[in-house]
Amino acid sequence: MPSEEGFSRMKKALDVLGHPEHGLKAVHIAGTNGKGSVAVMTASILEEAGYTVGLYTSPHLELESERIQYWDGGHHMIDQSHFDELMEQAREAIRKVDAGYASVFMVYTLAAYLYFAEMKPDYAVIECGVGGRLDVTNTIDTPVVSVFTQIGLDHTQSLGKTVFRITREKAGIIRPGVPVVSQSDDPNVQKILRSTALEKGCSFTDVSVLTDHYRKYPLAMTGDFQLKNAATAAEAVRAAGIEVTESDIASGLAKAFHPGRFEIIRENPYVIIDGGHNPDAIKGMCRSFTEFARQKKIKRTLLIFGCMRDKDSRRMVQLLTSDLRGVSYASVAIDYERAEDPETIAGYFADMGRSCTCYKCAEEAFKGAMASNFECILITGSIYLAGAMRGYFLGNN
Repeated sequence: MPSEEGFSRMKKALDVLGHPEHGLKAVHIAGTNGKGSVAVMTASILEEAGYTVGLYTSPHLELESERIQYWDGGHHMIDQSHFDELMEQAREAIRKVDAGYASVFMVYTLAAYLYFAEMKPDYAVIECGVGGRLDVTNTIDTPVVSVFTQIGLDHTQSLGKTVFRITREKAGIIRPGVPVVSQSDDPNVQKILRSTALEKGCSFTDVSVLTDHYRKYPLAMTGDFQLKNAATAAEAVRAAGIEVTESDIASGLAKAFHPGRFEIIRENPYVIIDGGHNPDAIKGMCRSFTEFARQKKIKRTLLIFGCMRDKDSRRMVQLLTSDLRGVSYASVAIDYERAEDPETIAGYFADMGRSCTCYKCAEEAFKGAMASNFECILITGSIYLAGAMRGYFLGNN
């Protein structure tokens, strides 16, 4: 989690490495939900305009190397062996400055900087981790635009217990004179971001009043929330003053795809993978699925849910049971140290008057789902669960 100590350690490691981040013309993206989708859409628009792009996102869905990519007309994940080399180089730099704890996200970020310093992309699209002010990505020295997606209650242990405090923390990526773009329609969030931009002499673009203008663009990614993400990506490029055409924007949005975000990976039965991992994301997913089920006339759905212990799983279960119809529920253990116990999740479903089948692992949940006769299987609650289940349904595990 972000801390003064960790941020200081990151800067010292960059000194050791000779500051590979210097000169990166970065689109810097913070927020609670939607960062990854906005990052991919932004990269796609830039690529269509003929620019080379370094893309750094988190978390990964199936492979660690997904986090660091180079787009030049083809989408290249960093080669695994080179990824391992750069990760070790980053760890060694950290060991030289401090024997204390270094987060894996710090190591990933250093590796991304090293890779982009080698590849020299025209632009780098960089997604913040958890925070903003003390996020290790806030060591970028030349952002061309600061972008904010939806901001809500998540990671409250480190960022604060209120949306006000979380927004103040994320607003820490705003740099003097660098344009600011925000998609939030929450007046409290808007007030903080707008006033911070004004204090630092930045232009401010409110995407929430511009979203309807982007309905004319076909999107590769499904879900009504993706329209706002598309508008945010396009407005970010415009605000940064990067030369792109309407055709570049239209083509970039039509091609942009980020797996695990309301991704329909098969039919008969439909299988939908969604990495929504907090109440706001679950709320958006429920809206998208309700519309999808209506269009496809789906009456019987199996929802497989798993999440991390530090998430508001009770609230997510409340939303899943109140906002969806014709759904049966299952909980599953995720192979991750922070994973919530499926029996605990089942207890929350029981509190809402719903029965819930418990699976001890993703493979067992996959087998149970395939042996069922549901018209749709919907997997949500964690990007780690989404990645594991996606691998089984696509035959990758």
